[in-house]
Order: sequence, then structure tokens, then C-alpha cells
Amino acid sequence: MRSAMLAVLEYLIGFIALAFFAYLAFGRGLSTDESFVFAFKASATVAAAELGLLLARVSPANRLILGANIWLIAGGAAALFEQWWWLRIYQHFGEASLFLTMLLVGLVSTFSSSAGFIAKLGPRSQVLRASLVLLAATGLALAAAIYFRGNVKYAAVVPVIALSWLNRLLCHRLPGVA
Repeated sequence: MRSAMLAVLEYLIGFIALAFFAYLAFGRGLSTDESFVFAFKASATVAAAELGLLLARVSPANRLILGANIWLIAGGAAALFEQWWWLRIYQHFGEASLFLTMLLVGLVSTFSSSAGFIAKLGPRSQVLRASLVLLAATGLALAAAIYFRGNVKYAAVVPVIALSWLNRLLCHRLPGVA
């Protein structure tokens, strides 16, 4: 029971930095350049703390959350150091820039980590297969972000939730290593 409660807590806290960003950037009815700069600066701090906690754990960190936090920290650093060119890249790609970051984290972790993109230790062939499924789904999320660009609900929120659920399902179906 304790393990299930910790898993639920981790799931709820996992994307808190991204949710904080979304609230600051879109939730207050202001979607200006200034609100995005402020949202990146504020949420990058939360993302850095979250990233530190994830990396301090013994079990592999959720790669989707790592990707989201890297995206936020890079955006926050660009805002803090006034690297407007970087934020213009984010602006040009819109929500897709988040999924590009997740895809890059997924590619690196799939082929360089025994836990793969799904972040669970198990038989290598099964971890690789599940990671490739999650990579393909992240590619679909990227396509959705491009297609629904500007509609945060369909371009970001729904795909992030779907990826998170799929990751949980893939991990649940994979036999763990003793």
C-alpha cells in the first residue's frame, strides 16, 4: 500500500513544474511575451528542485519529467540571461519544443541506459521494445503539438497526460529486475 501511495504522490508531483509554468503562462488570461519570460524564470526554479530530487533517488528518474524539466530549465536560463534567440526558437516551435526535448531525452536514454526511456530496469529486449513504443508515442505527441499549435489543451496538456499514462502502463507490464 505504501508503495502505491508513493507512486501516486510521485505521479502528482512529477509534472508540478510544468503545471506551474502552464498556470503562469496561460492560466491567468495573460499570454504575452512578458508572461512567458516570467513563467520560465519562476518555473525553472521549481524544475531545478524537482530535477535534483529525481536524480537523488535510487530508482531511475522518469524520463518524461526529466525532459520537461530540462526544457523548463533551458527556457528559464535563457530568460534569466536574456538569450532571446533561444526563447524565439521555443516560440517558433511552440508546444512542439517540449516534445522535441522529451524525444531527445528518450533517444539518449533508450540507447545509453539499461532502464531505457521508460525508466524501469528489466530484461533489455523488453525495456528496449517498451522504450521504442514510448518514443513512437512521443513522436505522435510531437505531431499533435505541431497540428494543434497554439491550442495548449490539445497541443500540450492532453499529449503529456497520455504519454505519462502510457509510460505507467509500459512500466507496469514490464517484469522488474530482482
